[in-house]
Amino acid sequence: MGPVTLPRRPRWYHHVAPVSATIPCEGEEHRVSWQRGKFVLHDHDLSAERAMLVLGGEPCACLRALRLWRDQFGMPPELFNRMQTWMGADAVLAPKEMELPRSLGMTWSWARAWRRTSYLDKQGRLLQELAKERALPPFRQHLTGEKQRFGSRVISGAQVRIVPDHEEATVSGQMDRVGVRARASLHAWWLVEVWPLGIALVDGAFVVEIVERHWTRPVVRAVRWEDAGAGRQVPVVRLASVHLAEDGTRHLDWEAEATTRASPAPSGPPGVRMFK
Repeated sequence: MGPVTLPRRPRWYHHVAPVSATIPCEGEEHRVSWQRGKFVLHDHDLSAERAMLVLGGEPCACLRALRLWRDQFGMPPELFNRMQTWMGADAVLAPKEMELPRSLGMTWSWARAWRRTSYLDKQGRLLQELAKERALPPFRQHLTGEKQRFGSRVISGAQVRIVPDHEEATVSGQMDRVGVRARASLHAWWLVEVWPLGIALVDGAFVVEIVERHWTRPVVRAVRWEDAGAGRQVPVVRLASVHLAEDGTRHLDWEAEATTRASPAPSGPPGVRMFK
């Protein structure tokens, strides 16, 4: 395989695999796809379809699906969350195969809107709900593993919260022989970058964010617990690289700390971060 060239300013969708589905249209099953952020109609000539509309024709089902895809990211959040319900028979225009890119695209839109409103709008609540659903389970799994390793008895508290980009993405807390309590503060981009890649938990370590996305070996900031004296351990966020083993499993290489230039935590959307 030759070298892969990514755009100078990669978008949020470059790490999301393309998907295809079919839509009942004009008495047939027509294929539609999502790839690199675009909704594609495979069985229609868009120029001809648009000319028909100018002449007073009705849009076909595939064209309506395309319009819905473009319009959905401007929907009020409450409407988007209930889309499959209110669409009724037209739900076929939003194929379930497209659920992942649809969800990530909307998450991206919420994060940008939240940022534009100086983190005061309702998008923050929606992002927090997503974090509870997607980030809290692997975070608790991480704490369970550390608790067992250290010999602590219970998880007395585990929280995940989405914080504004100007705040640090980190993990705070403490563990002793009685219990462990910890809180993960994540940027909204965790939901678009880390979660869909399936690297929230690698070698038992919770990944806080991606710092540099190499094509085969991304550099991340992940949590490990270190001795703080007096029978306590505290979480420390360190640089590491994620590599894929021959058996398909992922592992962390903490030596990235010595070989990778440490940089401040990214403060903007993933579309402006460095890819190599």
